[in-house]
Amino acid sequence: MKEEILTIYNNFLDHYSLINWHGIIFPLKIISFLLSVFLILFIFNILFKIRKNIKNSLFAVAESVTSSDSPKKELNKKWEAIMERLEKNNESDYKVAIIEADNIFDNLLIKMGYQGEDMGERLKQVTKAQLASIDELWQAHKIRNRIAHEQDFKLTYLQAKRAIEIYQQATDNLEAL
Repeated sequence: MKEEILTIYNNFLDHYSLINWHGIIFPLKIISFLLSVFLILFIFNILFKIRKNIKNSLFAVAESVTSSDSPKKELNKKWEAIMERLEKNNESDYKVAIIEADNIFDNLLIKMGYQGEDMGERLKQVTKAQLASIDELWQAHKIRNRIAHEQDFKLTYLQAKRAIEIYQQATDNLEAL
């Protein structure tokens, strides 16, 4: 039995000693090297993208933490400026206040995803279910349009105050949604 095992072993060595192991191992080394380089580059690419995303996220967090005014405070400042214009007892200030209030509301509509070339097109998409005062808002917007398009349009304090109140109430109602 020992001789048979030695014979099988010798036959195995004779058979595999004829194979050119250097001819087989060298291409495998090259393939292994190229695959390693590819994987290393792939890992660095992923790390670079992750680092970039983490960097952007950290900047966003830092910006939100360090910003002194929240959007609500900024909006309140705009409304205060509009109310100051309204108190100046000057028709041109009344007109500017209405235009600014209209812009605030239009920007809110845009932020909420309403589409259209102008505020009129965006207002057409708002329903009474979404905003109970939509008809009053249309009247305030028509005053704004008259200010913008009619040079001799006369605006009283009471008209301006009512229009501003409508814009402010509509803005508050939409922000609550």
